[in-house]
Amino acid sequence: MWQDGKTAPSDLQLKIVLHGTRPPLWRRLVLPSDTSLGTLHDAIQVAFGWHGGHLHLFTDEFGRGYGDAARLSDIDLGFGRGVGHEGATALGDVLAEEGARLRYVYDFGDDWEHRITLEKTLPRPVGAERTVRCVGGRRADVPAEDIGGVWGLAGVLECLDAPDGAGDGPYGELVAELRAAGYDPAAFDRDGITGRLAQLMPDTVFGEAKPPAGGQAGRGGVRRLTAEDVASCTCGQCRVGDPVDAGVDEPDEDVPVLRPVTLASQEDLVAAVRGVPLFDAALRLVAWCREGRQVTAARVLRPALAREAVEELHLWKPAGDDSPYADAVARARALKSLRSAKDVAVLDDPWWLAVDGGMITISGGRAWGGAATDFADEDLLEFWAATLGDLLEEIGETGVLDGWHGELGELTAEIADGLVGLLYDAPDDVWVDVDDLRAKAAEVVANGPEFDLYQALFTASFQGLGEGLALLGAVEYEPGDGDDSAEEALRTLLNAMSGQEMGGGSRTPSAASDRLRDDKCGHRMRLTPLGRYGLRAYLLECGVPAPLLGEYAKADAGTLLQGLQNYSPEELRREVEGWLAHRSAADATVGLLDACAGDGPEAAAKRAVAQLVLAGLDDPRALRVLRKAADSDVQGCRQVAATTLGAHPGAAARVDPARAEEAGLWLLIDGLSILAGAQESEEMVQGFLENWNTAPEELEQRVDELWRVEHPATAHVLAELGEGLRGVDKRLAKRMRTAANKAHSRR
Repeated sequence: MWQDGKTAPSDLQLKIVLHGTRPPLWRRLVLPSDTSLGTLHDAIQVAFGWHGGHLHLFTDEFGRGYGDAARLSDIDLGFGRGVGHEGATALGDVLAEEGARLRYVYDFGDDWEHRITLEKTLPRPVGAERTVRCVGGRRADVPAEDIGGVWGLAGVLECLDAPDGAGDGPYGELVAELRAAGYDPAAFDRDGITGRLAQLMPDTVFGEAKPPAGGQAGRGGVRRLTAEDVASCTCGQCRVGDPVDAGVDEPDEDVPVLRPVTLASQEDLVAAVRGVPLFDAALRLVAWCREGRQVTAARVLRPALAREAVEELHLWKPAGDDSPYADAVARARALKSLRSAKDVAVLDDPWWLAVDGGMITISGGRAWGGAATDFADEDLLEFWAATLGDLLEEIGETGVLDGWHGELGELTAEIADGLVGLLYDAPDDVWVDVDDLRAKAAEVVANGPEFDLYQALFTASFQGLGEGLALLGAVEYEPGDGDDSAEEALRTLLNAMSGQEMGGGSRTPSAASDRLRDDKCGHRMRLTPLGRYGLRAYLLECGVPAPLLGEYAKADAGTLLQGLQNYSPEELRREVEGWLAHRSAADATVGLLDACAGDGPEAAAKRAVAQLVLAGLDDPRALRVLRKAADSDVQGCRQVAATTLGAHPGAAARVDPARAEEAGLWLLIDGLSILAGAQESEEMVQGFLENWNTAPEELEQRVDELWRVEHPATAHVLAELGEGLRGVDKRLAKRMRTAANKAHSRR
């Protein structure tokens, strides 16, 4: 955005979603790229109807916080560093490229969390007026503050829609006021919002804003930094002592490292959503209700209309062969005896999907379908992703199986969570098979009643997750060919283990578990392209880095090196090819070498990746840059350049072998410093032993040279190895400690 101290005249189109609302409540705003986050805060307040009396906080994708620094200075947000001043931070510096995200939390008591995504960068003609405007959205403003966040909002809307209102409940007075005022939660007043936004005067931030001290960028090995829940709010408005969330999750040491993936085109993804039977049925119901259809007090179609919808829209088609609606005669009999639309699953599921999603609104005793463009293309895709996210969140809270509570329910939630990770990490078109997973578990865990129970829980969780995801088109699911469902088999085992088997049978626990093992289960599933898109969106919202192949194509070299640290060789090759396609070999080499400067484990990790990238550059211009860098005085750059040239097969490299050897030893210490700076001694030694070029036999020949290496971490690395190798090779460990003492003396 910034070039030669001048700002590029551009506007940013942002989509801002109030997280957790069903139907989704969102706004699409356009703001100047050179305005501040403070102006964005003001715009959000106007666009959602907030009153501005509570604290707020922005958090970017890398865990850096921005807000009113003066008001937040006395609150421990858990960052371990300061909060950036939102008034001095340019919007375009934080949302630097399309797809970038921000999180904005308002009111640390109710935790109104807004998810902000940069959709487009729009050129603004020179001299054009700098304005803030609303160009899209859905649903009315939030009707009130201090109602308990999105859960309270859902309660208010439910009471508002109920015939008897809220009565004397906690929302009774508010609901009465809203009814008297004619509040319509489905109404979106774009012109009114834009009119109010026109009163804002967007400020201008000159020069590049600096992130809070200690901020980190990039994905890969750097986990997304988040804050612990704030203990209390001292703004004078939030209820002091109430537990609050600053809008950023706590740092998690167990955040998985996921492989980078590719996604299908948006056009293909939207077509896939329309092809999901549940969503296809919902969209047909929307069109069918365009002119309004009568509903009961329970907000479902009247029985006669329900029969008409099932037949006219062919809602029975996706039903299985065992459904009473699959056969024409049985369907006619079932529909004739219908007493409530709730009794028809083929209608009930798509009906509530459409109603809860805002595609169908209910007012005046009638159901009204939205306009054909309301859920077109990206909006439909986002709605689908939100539906999948809601399902996964529900599974994470209550487990996979209906009616299972307590420890068993929690176990099914944990199993499902692990399966989601396995599905996402599996290569495209590869099936995840329950029998394969159970067999692997049996190899490392002894058989017995507890293991049998876990195996049964695992199979039932696998089946429950597969069926739930298949309903949304997120996976292809192939059920096993056993006589009973996995859940029924689990109940059989539990009954047998407790001696309370239903039906008076005498099956023993071992016999029940043998039945589970002998059953030709064979449940398996694999992600669809739509499912991969949805799971990635969900993982990103949960704070899990989910890299995308090609996302670093236009990134600077430092960001590239940071992001590639957990890529496989093939993934690294593909990402680097895309990155090199956007710049000359000379420019790429200059950028990579510049990123190699610096001290500490993070700089060392970048240098390790830089060597892999530079090794593939064979352009004469790149070699000239390397030769120049090898003669420089910049630590890190010089060693990487010399080592790269020394390993180059061509004569054009021309580097002194002794100099290349010296640089190699420096980078050996450098690589070990990554482990020494981030791990305990035992883990460092394990990583050291697993590295081919630092195995003990190699080190035997170099240990007496390493203490002379002029690297800032030499003494520390040798001392750590000397301690860690005590239980592996006492003689070598002693030589390491001696070398460490020499390095200390030399310093």
